[in-house]
Amino acid sequence: MKVWFPAIRAGSGTDVFTQRLADVLRRRGFEAEITWFAGNWQFAPFLLQTVRPPKGTTIVHANSWNGFAFARRGIPLVVTEHLNVFDPQYRPHKSLAQNLYHQSLVRRFVCASLSKASVITAVSRSAASSLKNVWPRFTARVIHNWIDTRVFIPPERKRRSSGGPFELLFVGNLSRRKGADLLAPIMRELGGRFHLRFTTGLRQSRPIPTEGNMIPMGRITEESLLVRAYQDCDAVLVPSRFEGFGLTALEAMACGKPVIASRSSSLPEIVEDGVTGILCPIGDVSAFAAACRKLAENPDLRNKYGQAAKRRAVELFSEDAIIPRYVALYGELS
Repeated sequence: MKVWFPAIRAGSGTDVFTQRLADVLRRRGFEAEITWFAGNWQFAPFLLQTVRPPKGTTIVHANSWNGFAFARRGIPLVVTEHLNVFDPQYRPHKSLAQNLYHQSLVRRFVCASLSKASVITAVSRSAASSLKNVWPRFTARVIHNWIDTRVFIPPERKRRSSGGPFELLFVGNLSRRKGADLLAPIMRELGGRFHLRFTTGLRQSRPIPTEGNMIPMGRITEESLLVRAYQDCDAVLVPSRFEGFGLTALEAMACGKPVIASRSSSLPEIVEDGVTGILCPIGDVSAFAAACRKLAENPDLRNKYGQAAKRRAVELFSEDAIIPRYVALYGELS
């Protein structure tokens, strides 16, 4: 079996998904080849319809925005829905340019991809439900994203010494959808006893307002450095307003860290409220600040959540829990 992943770079978790799935398939003895295309192809993916698949390809696996461009006669096509940008919950967080692009081009591309797919998958129940609401005639099979729990691991020793600042971490693109605009208000309310380290994500982002207790880390491209960032914090902030999956939350949990996240879209599928972290109302700065204080003031609770988070990541979202479902799917189509 040989799986071809034609992928237009998006500067998002979609790129991470593609790379990680190809890597894990190779480790498990399958042939998997990625063909990367520059991001500007997203505006005209139909021009890629003449690209030949690698010799011996038995499955094509692409995303819902451009999968139609890689449909080839006689080769099954798997299309994955990562984030439905036509969901009404997402609409308020788009710029005018984004909305025009989505309505004028992406809607047609997605519909064409779904129509040509042999099987549609979605990375969360939320994503599958959202897709069904917009395109009722299509049904997606839910296969959650996963984490390599041998790489994303808790620190060997507890990081924090008594009396030090409570260290928070934000990982992701600095967009409104990700809740980046909420970081400064949250940290202003928390004050100097709390520090927040934050990355700039995979995409170029405009600078965001900051407070004196916010520390930029820039873009982290090495996985080992990302793991270290999770290990070095006390808790992870995920104030996203809308997610297709929420990989940051899962990465944090695998590293044994409690997650403070929005009660939004797919995040409750990952973070179990009151067990592996705390879920807050969308956009509620005071609720996020209160959750941070609660964990800072209760180290035993923080450790309890962290241990439960690691167990949940291993049991439900590890490679061994998820990847066999893709292997079985490919087997059905071969």
